[in-house]
Amino acid sequence: MKNATIYKGLIGLGKIKDNLQSREVQLFDMYGDPPQFTLHEMRLVFRTRIFLNYAAAVVLLLTAFDTHGYRAGGMHLAANVFLWAVCVACYVTVYAAVLAAWVALAPGGRVVRLFRLVPMTAAMSLTTVVVLAMAAQYSMLAFGMPALMRHIPYNLLLSFTFESLLVLFILPHIDTSLGLGLYRKAERAAEPAAAPSAAPAAVTEEWIEDPVQDPSPAAEPASARPVVLGGKSFALEDLRYVKSEEHYLRVATQTGQQTLRGRLGDLIAQVPAGAGIQPHRSWWVARAAVAGLKRGSQSDVLLLEEGIRVPVARGRRAQVRETARDWQITEH
Repeated sequence: MKNATIYKGLIGLGKIKDNLQSREVQLFDMYGDPPQFTLHEMRLVFRTRIFLNYAAAVVLLLTAFDTHGYRAGGMHLAANVFLWAVCVACYVTVYAAVLAAWVALAPGGRVVRLFRLVPMTAAMSLTTVVVLAMAAQYSMLAFGMPALMRHIPYNLLLSFTFESLLVLFILPHIDTSLGLGLYRKAERAAEPAAAPSAAPAAVTEEWIEDPVQDPSPAAEPASARPVVLGGKSFALEDLRYVKSEEHYLRVATQTGQQTLRGRLGDLIAQVPAGAGIQPHRSWWVARAAVAGLKRGSQSDVLLLEEGIRVPVARGRRAQVRETARDWQITEH
């Protein structure tokens, strides 16, 4: 009985890990196109300079307008700036945690859906408690249930306003700069309206430097030239996968991982065709590292020998499936 319980627990943890790596969440709202993203893409958004500048602007606005009258209640300017910086950081952290929990635990398929008011309300309610507790230490304002009841409705309206500005104006700009394609529902709806001659041109342009164009063994010559990334040299046969994270590359070899500054295009330009596969604009995987391909109704996932699941972009499913057949990779 005990072993069975442990086994079920391990199965549950494995499912949660699988959900975190392969699922996407789609945020719905009363207006605008619902963004759809993975947790990896969410982390990339939070790390961009555009988002950090926006968060800093929110802190400065809250300080300048003396929201809730903290400075009038005796709080110093430096403490007020620190207070609102903690407020924004706490809000983003709780918001991201709610999304991660929903991705990991929610029932459903490859894409799970959530109303934007759910993480917003949870994040702002907890943040209000933290901010009021801190404000009581730096000013003459009291912390208690009456103060919470006064502040929470106003803070919810305030957070909805700032978050709406982010969703409507800032996030599309970040999406364009990173090329993530967060507004996938709108893209799929626009696909049938495209001219038939335009589709092949788009695919050709996207895959112009893709190493899976010619996956035959003949196009995979042995080469002793090292691959140079971020000023460091790697033997091609030692590479397992390379993952792009904004301006950095996570390089996995047979002996470990390193994070270096660079672009995935720097790698693609050096490796011979057929040495690996680029299933997603943020991933390159060595041929020897691929253990299988899991096909799905909406998206596919490459299974690596390390147990890592690599998402396959919708526009690259056909090429990746063809490469998997040529490489005689097991499909699930």
